[in-house]
Amino acid sequence: MVFSHRRIGIAALALITVATTLWLTHLPLKEQRVGFTCDSETCHEITAPPGNIDTPFTEGAIDLTGDGDPEIVQIEGHEIRVLQNGTEIWRSDPAWQVVDVALGDPNDDGRYEILAALWKPNDADERLNHPYIIAHRGGTMKLIWGGSAVTRPIHELLLVDVDSDGIQELVVLESASPGVFSGTSERTLSVWDWHGWGFNLRWRSEPGHYHALEAQDGNVIVVTLRR
Repeated sequence: MVFSHRRIGIAALALITVATTLWLTHLPLKEQRVGFTCDSETCHEITAPPGNIDTPFTEGAIDLTGDGDPEIVQIEGHEIRVLQNGTEIWRSDPAWQVVDVALGDPNDDGRYEILAALWKPNDADERLNHPYIIAHRGGTMKLIWGGSAVTRPIHELLLVDVDSDGIQELVVLESASPGVFSGTSERTLSVWDWHGWGFNLRWRSEPGHYHALEAQDGNVIVVTLRR
């Protein structure tokens, strides 16, 4: 059997091309921190201040009972635990699959609450994504506001006074496409205002491969963008 030099060269080039393509496919994505500042109407991209990427919420302390002593709030698996003086006083419904938690005053009533993003089944056993507010009222922990299912599933959330008006806004990292919830899907950053019995959208970013939502320098929103 005879092979021409030309055919050998073409075969070698094809192998090099395939190898190069495979190598490029497996190149790690670069990560860039992106900052946003907001006013009462919109938000603008800025250079992110220096800092480390925050890890997802696992534990925090906040005075939920109003007695001056903070309670400990933890995520254990996909459930929320509230501890008072080392004793568990509340645990979320096992049917909830908690995604993220923020601590603060989401409903601007002057008291601290837990704001949670979670999945829960409806009557048809479909798992839907909701924002919920849990608080200590009447001597016990309870759900005080159950938001309707959202069309853009929530990946991460924060409570931040983005415009320095003394009121915390809800900052959400959500799926860019309705109904899509995966680690590789594009996401949008959005800011919401409490209006008395729910949240109104103030601003939403263009889609991007955002993750790792955090707040820096008080009111600067920072996300990490994978390119």
